[in-house]
Amino acid sequence: MEQAIKDILLEGSFNFRDVGGMITEDGRHVRRGKLFRSGNLSLLTATGIEVLQGLEIKHICDLRDQDEITNHPDPEINGIKWIHIPLMNDEAAVRQAGDIIKFEDKLINSKPGEMLLNMNRAMVGKTAAFEKIFRILLDEPDKALLFHCMAGKDRTGAVAALLLSALGVSRQLIEEDYLYTNNALEIMEKSFEKIGYAFPEHIDRDVVIAMYEARVAYIRAFFDEIEEKYGNVENYLINGVGLEKEEIHQLRNSLLEK
Repeated sequence: MEQAIKDILLEGSFNFRDVGGMITEDGRHVRRGKLFRSGNLSLLTATGIEVLQGLEIKHICDLRDQDEITNHPDPEINGIKWIHIPLMNDEAAVRQAGDIIKFEDKLINSKPGEMLLNMNRAMVGKTAAFEKIFRILLDEPDKALLFHCMAGKDRTGAVAALLLSALGVSRQLIEEDYLYTNNALEIMEKSFEKIGYAFPEHIDRDVVIAMYEARVAYIRAFFDEIEEKYGNVENYLINGVGLEKEEIHQLRNSLLEK
């Protein structure tokens, strides 16, 4: 990328990084220390919790569905408000690698990556969830926000992609940020094993790998669906998500710097 992605060690989690530092098409930069993304937080250690508190994160948006939260709840953290904003809200859907166990009948006959392509298209319709995230940033622009799902890849990646698009970051850099998750594949798989996601041997390994990996086709499916239904991202933000043009400018003023 044109600027380094800032990985931060978060003991008990993975794929944790500051989304700040990315350059926009008008030459500004996303502020560091305001937007963070990560994978599952249910195994956070005391040290990991101290890291989040030290970064002065004030909101955690949990993008998972209720069944995932029931099985793997986030820890309560003093000084941080936890907000449940399910981005799929569909416990019958394949959302992440752990769902292979739950829905192996669906995956046995599927092509590698097919379920995640479908998921990324489906997320475009979850406009109310996206609006809630934008409202948090608009209502309290000075407070740092962390958003996460299980792998920190697709639901988290869609939120990051939409936020960065709203801020004026190029599609190329957004795709590079999305693909950066592949640097965490090994620790992601180990973390999933710790919470009991052991995958049946009769499931095609290519299908399993496709669920773990960030593939550019996935995030492109998200944007393709937006463009097919709304023409472009700005129209989607205004006519789908429900933002005003002035609010998009307000978001840029609070989250960008020269």
